[in-house]
Amino acid sequence: MPEPLPPIRLPARFVPLSALATGEVGAPAMPVSAAHPLPCRDQPFTDVRELAPDVPVAPGSAMLVDCSSAGLASFTLAGGSTLTLTLSPGLTMLPMAVVGLAGADLTADLTAWVLD
Repeated sequence: MPEPLPPIRLPARFVPLSALATGEVGAPAMPVSAAHPLPCRDQPFTDVRELAPDVPVAPGSAMLVDCSSAGLASFTLAGGSTLTLTLSPGLTMLPMAVVGLAGADLTADLTAWVLD
Protein backbone atom coordinates (compact mmCIF):
# COMPACT_ATOMS: atom_id res chain seq x y z
CA MET A 1 0.00 0.00 0.00
CA PRO A 2 1.48 3.38 -0.98
CA GLU A 3 2.33 5.89 1.69
CA PRO A 4 -0.13 8.78 2.13
CA LEU A 5 0.79 11.98 0.35
CA PRO A 6 2.33 14.70 2.53
CA PRO A 7 0.12 17.58 3.68
CA ILE A 8 0.33 20.91 1.88
CA ARG A 9 2.62 23.30 3.72
CA LEU A 10 3.23 26.99 3.16
CA PRO A 11 5.61 27.62 1.51
CA ALA A 12 5.77 24.19 -0.09
CA ARG A 13 9.24 22.93 -0.98
CA PHE A 14 7.85 20.48 -3.49
CA VAL A 15 4.76 18.46 -4.20
CA PRO A 16 5.24 14.92 -5.50
CA LEU A 17 4.54 14.62 -9.23
CA SER A 18 1.74 12.21 -8.37
CA ALA A 19 -0.15 14.84 -6.34
CA LEU A 20 -1.85 18.19 -6.82
CA ALA A 21 -1.19 20.95 -4.31
CA THR A 22 -4.72 22.28 -4.07
CA GLY A 23 -6.88 23.00 -1.07
CA GLU A 24 -6.29 24.67 2.24
CA VAL A 25 -2.94 24.93 4.00
CA GLY A 26 -2.47 21.77 6.08
CA ALA A 27 -4.88 19.76 3.94
CA PRO A 28 -3.54 16.58 2.37
CA ALA A 29 -2.44 16.72 -1.26
CA MET A 30 -4.81 14.94 -3.66
CA PRO A 31 -3.54 12.07 -5.81
CA VAL A 32 -3.72 12.61 -9.56
CA SER A 33 -6.63 10.58 -10.92
CA ALA A 34 -9.58 10.81 -13.29
CA ALA A 35 -11.47 12.69 -10.57
CA HIS A 36 -8.51 15.05 -9.95
CA PRO A 37 -6.58 15.47 -13.25
CA LEU A 38 -3.60 17.74 -13.70
CA PRO A 39 -4.76 21.31 -14.40
CA CYS A 40 -4.40 22.01 -18.11
CA ARG A 41 -6.19 23.54 -21.05
CA ASP A 42 -9.24 21.37 -21.66
CA GLN A 43 -9.48 21.83 -25.42
CA PRO A 44 -6.78 21.97 -28.08
CA PHE A 45 -6.53 24.96 -30.38
CA THR A 46 -8.77 24.37 -33.39
CA ASP A 47 -8.22 27.43 -35.56
CA VAL A 48 -5.45 29.81 -36.59
CA ARG A 49 -5.57 33.32 -38.08
CA GLU A 50 -2.64 35.30 -39.43
CA LEU A 51 -1.59 38.38 -37.43
CA ALA A 52 -0.38 40.99 -39.95
CA PRO A 53 1.06 44.42 -39.07
CA ASP A 54 -1.55 47.16 -38.63
CA VAL A 55 -4.49 44.81 -39.38
CA PRO A 56 -6.83 44.42 -36.35
CA VAL A 57 -7.97 40.90 -35.47
CA ALA A 58 -10.41 39.44 -32.96
CA PRO A 59 -8.57 38.21 -29.85
CA GLY A 60 -7.85 34.50 -29.52
CA SER A 61 -6.59 32.27 -26.72
CA ALA A 62 -2.90 32.55 -27.62
CA MET A 63 -0.41 33.82 -30.17
CA LEU A 64 2.21 31.86 -32.11
CA VAL A 65 5.27 33.76 -33.38
CA ASP A 66 7.87 32.40 -35.82
CA CYS A 67 10.77 34.86 -35.68
CA SER A 68 13.58 34.55 -38.25
CA SER A 69 15.52 37.73 -37.37
CA ALA A 70 15.79 39.25 -33.89
CA GLY A 71 14.22 42.59 -33.10
CA LEU A 72 11.30 44.36 -31.45
CA ALA A 73 7.58 43.82 -31.94
CA SER A 74 4.72 45.73 -30.28
CA PHE A 75 1.49 43.83 -29.70
CA THR A 76 -1.85 45.34 -28.67
CA LEU A 77 -3.77 43.19 -26.19
CA ALA A 78 -7.56 42.81 -25.98
CA GLY A 79 -7.68 45.14 -22.96
CA GLY A 80 -6.10 47.97 -24.98
CA SER A 81 -2.60 47.87 -23.51
CA THR A 82 0.52 47.58 -25.67
CA LEU A 83 3.36 45.19 -24.97
CA THR A 84 6.70 45.61 -26.74
CA LEU A 85 8.77 42.42 -26.79
CA THR A 86 12.34 41.72 -27.85
CA LEU A 87 12.10 38.59 -29.97
CA SER A 88 14.90 36.22 -30.89
CA PRO A 89 14.87 33.70 -33.74
CA GLY A 90 12.69 30.69 -33.09
CA LEU A 91 9.10 29.62 -32.51
CA THR A 92 7.28 31.02 -29.45
CA MET A 93 3.73 30.54 -28.18
CA LEU A 94 2.42 33.18 -25.80
CA PRO A 95 -0.89 32.89 -23.89
CA MET A 96 -2.03 36.41 -24.77
CA ALA A 97 -5.27 37.71 -26.30
CA VAL A 98 -3.68 39.84 -29.02
CA VAL A 99 -5.72 42.15 -31.27
CA GLY A 100 -2.94 43.86 -33.21
CA LEU A 101 0.70 44.07 -34.24
CA ALA A 102 2.14 47.58 -34.73
CA GLY A 103 3.96 47.90 -38.05
CA ALA A 104 5.73 51.17 -37.11
CA ASP A 105 7.62 49.60 -34.20
CA LEU A 106 8.41 46.31 -35.92
CA THR A 107 12.14 45.58 -36.26
CA ALA A 108 11.94 41.77 -35.96
CA ASP A 109 11.37 39.64 -39.04
CA LEU A 110 8.45 37.45 -38.00
CA THR A 111 5.27 35.68 -38.95
CA ALA A 112 2.57 35.57 -36.27
CA TRP A 113 -0.79 33.88 -35.82
CA VAL A 114 -3.69 34.14 -33.36
CA LEU A 115 -4.75 30.71 -32.05
CA ASP A 116 -8.35 29.82 -31.16
